[in-house]
Amino acid sequence: MTVAIDEGSGSGVLLVHGQPGSGSDWKRLARLLATDHRVVAPDRPGWGQDERPAASLADNASDLVAVVSSTGLEAPLTVVGHSLGGGIAIELALSRPDLVGALVLLASVGLDSALNRLDRLLAVPAFGDPVIRAGWRATVTGIKAVRRLPKTTRMTALADRAARRPSVRALLWLEEQPISGRARQSFLAEQRFLLDETPSLEHRLAHLRLPVVVVHGTADHVVPRAAERLLAERIPGAEFVSLEGEGHLVPIEHPKLIAPIVRRYAALAR
Repeated sequence: MTVAIDEGSGSGVLLVHGQPGSGSDWKRLARLLATDHRVVAPDRPGWGQDERPAASLADNASDLVAVVSSTGLEAPLTVVGHSLGGGIAIELALSRPDLVGALVLLASVGLDSALNRLDRLLAVPAFGDPVIRAGWRATVTGIKAVRRLPKTTRMTALADRAARRPSVRALLWLEEQPISGRARQSFLAEQRFLLDETPSLEHRLAHLRLPVVVVHGTADHVVPRAAERLLAERIPGAEFVSLEGEGHLVPIEHPKLIAPIVRRYAALAR
């Protein structure tokens, strides 16, 4: 893995991004945490500056062990995982409990019920690439069409109101992400790994023995609220935190909501 962020000093916090994404997605949260923690955020295989092919959840967890070793991060670590990165964080805690002292799971995968029909369709090689290409073109075309509308007072007000919706903010963020051929292949490969590995991950959740918090925004339309609440129930002693009106990208959009949660669990890391 390529380390995108390594800032601050103090107890270690390891940030694991989702898809599409990169370690630099965490820059605002890292800046808040680096005042009293050592914060490391790598690019995972297939994303950012890491040129290797996308890897399985288990292989991503093994790569994180190498990042910890190469950066000198000291255990116990607080590991923060967003979306698919949450599944990797869980895998790391299960495979290396000596390294991980606390988990902060943000809109995390981990249960089969968190995967929808689109997740399963994207995992099918014959269908995934055409679907992601078509969906991307439709998203970008729609956003560009809205931006060409006359700048009347009413239209501006409507656009401003729409831009405050988490689902629309997610589309605007997605438009800025480079969906190259490499990124599409990384995304599709990770979808297949996700479907293959989630049953095993779900089966082992009861073996987690550390402080865990599952954080979910009430306006998250990517990972269902019911699945996140169930994820918290399946992990012994886990806390469930609901953020009213926040969407799937809350750690990127509103890191000030996440930093206190991370600090609280870093203090509990054991």
